Amino acid sequence: MKGLLKKDLALLANTGKSYVGVLLFCMVLGLVNGEMKQFSLGFLVMMLSLAALSTFSYDEFDNGMPWMMILSADRKTYIKEKYLLSVLTGVTGVVLALILGMLVFRLDPLQGGEDSVGAILVSFLFSSGLMLAVMIPAKLKYGSEKSRIFAIGLVIVVWIAAFAGKYLLEGLGMDLNGILQSFEGVSDGTVILLLLIFYAVCMSVSYFCSVRILQKKEF
Repeated sequence: MKGLLKKDLALLANTGKSYVGVLLFCMVLGLVNGEMKQFSLGFLVMMLSLAALSTFSYDEFDNGMPWMMILSADRKTYIKEKYLLSVLTGVTGVVLALILGMLVFRLDPLQGGEDSVGAILVSFLFSSGLMLAVMIPAKLKYGSEKSRIFAIGLVIVVWIAAFAGKYLLEGLGMDLNGILQSFEGVSDGTVILLLLIFYAVCMSVSYFCSVRILQKKEF
C-alpha cells in the first residue's frame, strides 16, 4: 500500500498547480467579499477532499488497472489506499483552511456560534465525504466516464428529494424552521463530533461496498 500511496501523491503533486490556483481563488474571494470567508475556506476543504477521485482516471489510462491488479497489489489493498488518500487530502484541506483563516482572514478558530470556523470546515469535510462515499464505488463499477453521468443524476435526485421532503413536512403541518431552530442550542463541539462520526460511518460503508465491487469485477 505504501507504493500505491506514493504513486498517487506523486500524481497529485504533478497537478499541484491547479490546487495552488484553488488556494489563490479562495484567498482572493475571502478578501474581496468578507461574507464569503467561511465559504471560501469550506470550498478549499471540499476541493482537496475530492482530489483523490482524479487518481482513478490515471489508473485507468492505457489499460493500467489490469496491470496493477495482477502484478502490483491485491484489490483490497488498492481500495484501502484510495480511502486513506481521501482522508489524508481531506485533513490536509482542513489544516490549510485553518491556517488561511487565521493568518489571512484573521478568523478565530475557537469562535463559536453560527460563525464557528471549526464546525463549518468539518461540515464541508462531511459533505465531501458523502460525495466520495457515492462516487468511489460508482467509479469502480461504471468507470470514470459513466460515473460522471451517474453523479449528475445523483445531484438531480438529491435536489428533488430535498424539495419533496420540504413540501411533505409542510403538508404534514410540521414547522421546518422550528425544527432547525431546535438545534441552535447544540454546542459546536457536539456538532463537530457528530459530523466526524457520520463521516467515518459513511466512508466505512462505502469502503466495504467498493471492496465488494472490485472483487467481483473482471479485467
